[in-house]
Amino acid sequence: MVLTLTDIYEPIQEPISEVAKEVQRVWEDALKLVNIDFSMAPKAKGKLLRPAICLLSAGAIGQENLNTYISLGTAFELLHLASLTHDDVIDRAVLRRGGQSLNTLWDNHAAVLGGDYLVARAIELLGIYENHELIINAVQCVREMAEGELKFFAKSIEDFTIEDCTELAQKKTAMLFARAASSPALIRKSPDMGTLFHFGENIGIAFQFIDDLLDLTQDTNILGKPRYSDISEQKVTLPILTLWNKMTNNEKELFLHIFGKPIDNKEQQWLQQNIEKYKIEEDLLQHTERLKLTAIKELNQLPDSIYKDSLIKLCHFIVQREN
Repeated sequence: MVLTLTDIYEPIQEPISEVAKEVQRVWEDALKLVNIDFSMAPKAKGKLLRPAICLLSAGAIGQENLNTYISLGTAFELLHLASLTHDDVIDRAVLRRGGQSLNTLWDNHAAVLGGDYLVARAIELLGIYENHELIINAVQCVREMAEGELKFFAKSIEDFTIEDCTELAQKKTAMLFARAASSPALIRKSPDMGTLFHFGENIGIAFQFIDDLLDLTQDTNILGKPRYSDISEQKVTLPILTLWNKMTNNEKELFLHIFGKPIDNKEQQWLQQNIEKYKIEEDLLQHTERLKLTAIKELNQLPDSIYKDSLIKLCHFIVQREN
């Protein structure tokens, strides 16, 4: 069965729609500050995974009025958008979600400020809940995302380990998933907070690993950004490190020649041949499957509900997605 987000989000259809509207309002507020042409800007509405996880987790712990968590879900999506804006500056990216990245529409200075603006708006929304621990957790999450980027910023591929890739995915991506999942339980002082945190952490790492894999295997038109951009930007991801570890010394020399540079058609063909030869996709899918099963095991500690069912379906969707 092909899983779609429309089906998965059915139990939260109304509140997730409101989150999308709120996110778009804040996004447009940011764009208006620099008189941006909306038609050229990247779209604010992505998959809304983080607010969806937040809302579904609230339902899974028995919360009936999910509209209470619209601001919470919006805050997590704004933190995600802020991280994308900052990432595009760091990576010198020109495309985001099929449109121009903010750093190409504005400049790096304005794009960084735009990301900071989104963080500030997110923290304002969290203040609605009058829970200092909630705000501390969000700030810690932002800190950990920055720590992940800083810790491995100048580390060469020769010195990278699989554990490094996992830690980077955990800090850069999974912490936001974990906080989104566990924050409703934090607000309600639910004993399921730890369970939801570990669920979010595992599926967040899996999400990042799939994202990294798609960069090597998916077409540019579907990705919404250039294929092999991680290699061009000299990033060390788990699939890239797996490929590196399996290469011969001669192949490693050729790889280093293109690592961090624009990749032409001939080099793309060479990369694709090696990705297929060394079964990189198969290895990564096995790894993410284990993470998915661990996340589902955590969810199985919760009582049965339509919200829990959707969270489990979302786990399957995350490792099966194509973009």
